Amino acid sequence: MAHSDEWIPNVEQVGGEDGQQAMNYIRSLMNEGRTDEARGELQMLIDQDPQNSRAIMAYGMSLMRDNRLEEATSYFEQAMAVDPENGTAPLLAARAGLQGDNPEYAETNYHKALEANPTSMQALTGLARLHQRQNKPDEAIEVLERALGVDPQSDRVRSQLATIYAREGRREEAKEQLEQVLAIKPGDQRATVMLANICTQLGETEEATKVLDGALKAAPNDLRLLMTSGRAKLAKEDYTGAESLFRRALTAKRSRPEGGAGPMANRRGGPGGGNGPMAAMRQNRGDRPNAMAQIALVQSLIPQKKLKEAREILGKMRRNGRPNPMVQRLYGDAYAMEGNYKAAEESYRAAIQRNDNGEDILKEIDAAKAAQNPEGEALVQLYKDSFKDRRESRRENRGSGGMRERLRERRQQRGGGEGGPGNGNMRERLRQRMAQNRGNMGGQGGPMMQGGGDGDQNPRAGFMRAMMARRRGDN
Repeated sequence: MAHSDEWIPNVEQVGGEDGQQAMNYIRSLMNEGRTDEARGELQMLIDQDPQNSRAIMAYGMSLMRDNRLEEATSYFEQAMAVDPENGTAPLLAARAGLQGDNPEYAETNYHKALEANPTSMQALTGLARLHQRQNKPDEAIEVLERALGVDPQSDRVRSQLATIYAREGRREEAKEQLEQVLAIKPGDQRATVMLANICTQLGETEEATKVLDGALKAAPNDLRLLMTSGRAKLAKEDYTGAESLFRRALTAKRSRPEGGAGPMANRRGGPGGGNGPMAAMRQNRGDRPNAMAQIALVQSLIPQKKLKEAREILGKMRRNGRPNPMVQRLYGDAYAMEGNYKAAEESYRAAIQRNDNGEDILKEIDAAKAAQNPEGEALVQLYKDSFKDRRESRRENRGSGGMRERLRERRQQRGGGEGGPGNGNMRERLRQRMAQNRGNMGGQGGPMMQGGGDGDQNPRAGFMRAMMARRRGDN
């Protein structure tokens, strides 16, 4: 979710009045990238007071920043043993479990955090998000309803609930939650777009248009709002209105989430990664029209028989890679509109062939052709029905977790899969990775609980060098 309660831990969240001056100094060292010095100071605090849970957690967090997850969880578990009532340590351990791809370990620690603090919103929303990743929507809904009991005015919890309801096909319930989000936080762009999409799916196109028109008055040049509003007008067959919105969307920019800075901001050199390589790539694109807006514009032009302009736009778009199937399909729509059914069929078949199961789909269509011997519009309709069925199937897969399951299978085929702190395979991979990273840093680092070594001032430098070396095949 772009608008989430995802908890990103930092050293400031384990501070307190006792030893505050020392913790402030340690935070300043961390912020300057002087990680080894900070760990040395933390180790002195731990040596002076082995029950200092804040120092223990801060040490673990510094290790987690370096992706030394097994060592980090050892510190978090030590902090839990020292102070069983502390709800922050299990939250940190759960976060490490997620980072290490061990959902079982993460779930165990979210429950420990809730035992320490039953009203912890970080634990509740984190556990719900974990259930979502595990394709356990009922469990996620149960946890989020519990979170609403803690804070009924949480627009973020309601947005999270709405997302699950929508994926499960429970659109009326999703709509109800989103309406409450907008009552709590009027103008929330994400909720507005999602509500409009759900209204369109429910056939409530007038309500969808009303919601979007209000949002566009506040943000008339927002790409996401323009695209969603245009699609709502397409659903109403208001092709002229859709065309106007998609033309504006060609050069519109997507607005940043409120606050500007995401969890990766500090790693990318500023709010939202404005100074990183992706920002430079975006700048190099110049004012190139948005590809999705171009496709949507063509979809509004063809029903109006503005075929010359539609083909001019399609002719400038890539016909290989990701846009290929849609470009070919739109060529087919243009040919069908002017009655050139042979050319339309050729384009439709080219579009279908690029699908994962394209050959099977074409066999079904050919079987239907042999049985029905359709011509003209009836022939074209066979292909259009196939596109519609595929679209509905994708929507169902998003709700059932089928897409997530396929991604998980692919990750496992690449050697990934379930692992993490507390899992033998993950531990072995972590040991190998840490040994490799220390080797790339010239043997620097240090055993656990000894304050680190004399590594680079940039704590991620060795890791990045190792990663780049692996990509080049140097290892």
